[in-house]
Parts: sequence; C-alpha cells; structure tokens
Amino acid sequence: MNIFVTGTSTNVGKTVVSAWICLHTKASYWKPIQTGSEIDSDKKVMEVLSPKTKRVDEVYLLKAPLSPYDAAKFEDIDIDVKKILSKTPERTVIEGAGGICVPIQENFQMLDLAALSNSHTLVVAKSELGMLNHLFMTIDALARRSISIIGVVLIGNTENFLIKTIEKFTKVRVLQILPVVENVKRMIDTTPLPNEIYRTFQ
Repeated sequence: MNIFVTGTSTNVGKTVVSAWICLHTKASYWKPIQTGSEIDSDKKVMEVLSPKTKRVDEVYLLKAPLSPYDAAKFEDIDIDVKKILSKTPERTVIEGAGGICVPIQENFQMLDLAALSNSHTLVVAKSELGMLNHLFMTIDALARRSISIIGVVLIGNTENFLIKTIEKFTKVRVLQILPVVENVKRMIDTTPLPNEIYRTFQ
C-alpha cells in the first residue's frame, strides 16, 4: 500500500510532508510527473530533507511550471497514463503535482491517478486565507470517488477553532500541524508521525 500526498494547491508543502513521512517510515519517494523542472525539482528537495530515502525516477519531467496536461502540450508530448500506472511501486510516498483536480490527460486528472495507484491519500493544506474552501473542495472530490483519506496535515499556525471546523464539516481528522520554520530538516526529523500514517505501511 502507498500514500498519495495531495494538496489544496501548488506550493502548500506536499514535498515537506512527503519527506517527513519518508524519514520516519523508510518508504520510497516518487513524483511521477514533475513540472517546472527547469526551475526546481522536488526530488532534489527530498535529497536534502531525507537523503537516505530511495527516490524513484519521474516518468515525465516537463519544463513549464503548469499543469501536467498543459506543460506536456508545450513540449508536444502526449502523456501515457498506462506508462505511469505500470511503474507504480509499493510502500511508496507518491507526491501529486498541484491539486487533486489538476489535469494530466484528457479525461484523466490527478484524482484518477490517486484512485489507481493502490494508495490512501493524505491532504496537505497551507494555513492561509481561503484554506477552508480549498480544503473542503479537495476532500469532497476525493470522497465522491470513494478514495480513502488518512487525514489532513496543515502547514503553518492554525487556531484550534479552525481545526474543529475542518473536522466537523469534513469528518476527516487533522493529524498534524507542521510549523513554518527556517530549519525544515530538523523540524521534520523531530516531529513524530501520527499512528494513522504508520499503519498505512503495515
């Protein structure tokens, strides 16, 4: 079984959460599709945050910082979904690109990849204005497909009443709040994983 790390948008902390899980479980890391590869690579970030983690190569490295669907069009590439699914490993943290409804191919979204990758999902949200709306829509999209949700991880300081609001309206637990700090590597190394995440790999 795998954990599919998705988020409410791009740049919300999915890679940090992925590294946090890998550090404490010895799981492998895989980002099947990397966009914006000329600017950055999440696999390189993982190398810094969790250097001992096995990093599975991307199936597609696309230069434009866009959705996989649009980035592929810029390079005249037709993404082969079957090629991605055929390489899906086990006991792996799979990081999605952008949010859960981002298109990969016509009639195929990140949501579909999560559903077909033998994974439970973990939703990452950044604590900022608009978080509730984006988080509720993400969880609703997963629930409509009957995709198992382990829980929510929030990045940044969050008031307790907002945690209660999230859990009341989504029926999904907020498992952890990870602070925004300068020394990210130390923070994820010293923050224990919730049991719900450990159990996914057992």
